[in-house]
Parts: sequence; C-alpha cells; structure tokens
Amino acid sequence: MSTAGRNTVSGRTYRRTRPRGFADWSPKPDTLRLVEQVRAVLDEYRAHLPLTARQVFYRLVGAFDYPKEEKAYDRLQETLNRARRARLIPMNAIRDDRAASAGHSFGYNSPAEFWESVRTSARYYSRPLTEGQPQAVEVWIEAQGMMPMIAEVTQPYGVVVYCSGGFESVCAKHDAAARIAHREVPTTVLSVGDYDPSGLSILDAAVEDVIAFVAELGGAPPTVKRLAVTDEQITRYGLATAPQKGTDRRGEHMHATVQAEALDPTLLTDLVRAGVEEAVDMRALQKVRARAERERQKVVAKAERLR
Repeated sequence: MSTAGRNTVSGRTYRRTRPRGFADWSPKPDTLRLVEQVRAVLDEYRAHLPLTARQVFYRLVGAFDYPKEEKAYDRLQETLNRARRARLIPMNAIRDDRAASAGHSFGYNSPAEFWESVRTSARYYSRPLTEGQPQAVEVWIEAQGMMPMIAEVTQPYGVVVYCSGGFESVCAKHDAAARIAHREVPTTVLSVGDYDPSGLSILDAAVEDVIAFVAELGGAPPTVKRLAVTDEQITRYGLATAPQKGTDRRGEHMHATVQAEALDPTLLTDLVRAGVEEAVDMRALQKVRARAERERQKVVAKAERLR
C-alpha cells in the first residue's frame, strides 16, 4: 500500500512495503509450516514464555532441522513479526526489546480506592530474603532478553539478575563495583553467557575491572562462578556447537562455540536454580520466609480492620 500524499509526523511521504498494526496474512506453505513449528516450540516451553527469537531459533534447529545460519534466523524474525501481526502467534510470546520510559502519573480515584490498595498490599507483605545471609549472591547474564526468565527463577531466593552484556561500559562496571564494595557481606557472582571468545572475554574484562574498582573503593573482591555455558556442559548435554566466527578474534581460537540462548530453557533454568541454591544459605532463607509469613498474617489482619 502506498502512502504517497498521506500526512506523516515528519512531513515526508513513503512507498509503504510493510504492514502496520494487526494485518491479515496468507503465508506460503513453507512459511506456514515454519509458523506451525514455532507454535510447537512455544507450546513445549509455555512455562518459560516469553522466549527470545534466538531461543526459538535454536530449538527449531534442534527439533526440526531448521538451517543454522544467519539468513535463516533473519527469515525467522520476519516470520515472527508477520505471524504476530496476523494473530497466528501471541504478541507477548516472543520477548523483544521494549521501549524505555521514565516518569509516571499516579493517583487514586477516591480515599476508598486508596484503603483498598493498602489492604491488597498487606497480602504481599514480606521481608528482605537476603536477611541473615552470610554472603550476597547475584547473577550476571550476557543476553538482556533472557533476564526476565532467569529473574523468575532467582527472585524467590532474593537474588537479583544483572545484564553483564552492558558491562563494556565503564560506568556499568563501576556501578557493579560500588554495589559490591558497600555490602557488609562478601559477594558471589553467578555468570551465564555465551561460550565463545567475545562472551568469555567480555566477562573476564568485566571481572578484572570490577575487582580493581572494588579494591579502590575499599571493598572485598567478589567470587565469580560460571554457571553456563561451560566446556563440560557441552559434552555432558551434547550441546550443538558452531565454529568460531571469523570476525571474533578475541583471545585464543576456539574450535566450538555455544550461545547461552541455545540451551534448552528448562535446562538453563535448572542450572541457575541449582547454582543459586548452592550459593544461598537455605536454612537462613527458610527462617526469614517463616518469619515473614507470621508477620504477613498480622499485617493482613490489621489492614482488614481499616474497612
């Protein structure tokens, strides 16, 4: 559909080649088959939705012999876009980068609504799950798109997830160092990232920089443990590998590489959960949970008297 002569924000005119909003779609048989395969993947991992496009891609490669090449990945991304516009795939089943925002407009329609919000909040009363822990634990994950999936696993343990992919910024590394240095207990970092020269070198550089900043700030250096992907996991789980990219020349040459998003989501979340439970003092966690529940019941009872 051409937009020649139509008003636009910029005042320019275009020859539109892409649909806008929701749009009907009649894909070719091979594309429709790809859509059905994607739907099968989303159904298989419905407990972990939304998935990133890269995670869907690697599952298609493993389950349906989908070509493992960037051209095929580009085709998948275009198919996902069209299929969601056509309502063949739920819009929120795929995790995209969302628009950032700042500021908010907030208020209540009435005093009654305010007191109802107080009663509702009381039901979610808790205590900091880090209370009584001998060390702080945090997870660094390279791919930002996977953060919500991993955070869903770590949140019940009071463990926060940070994107280490952004640690190429000196400010991000200094922020991490300040966070670690100012804690009253030592810090253990659990790392999840790609097993390739870029992913490993970014992590190594980030750790060295953070440790140096922590020392300058007078804190104790963190202990860093690699959760995934590791060389041992490639062998144990028979992970599909790819040759090192010709453009990736950081450090020593690697004969096999694996992206974290290629891991089965169930396997990845199990690895993270096991790593967190090993690092967290589970007895202290259970103790603070029990205390929080006792206090929550009292808070709820008091809030109900506000009616």
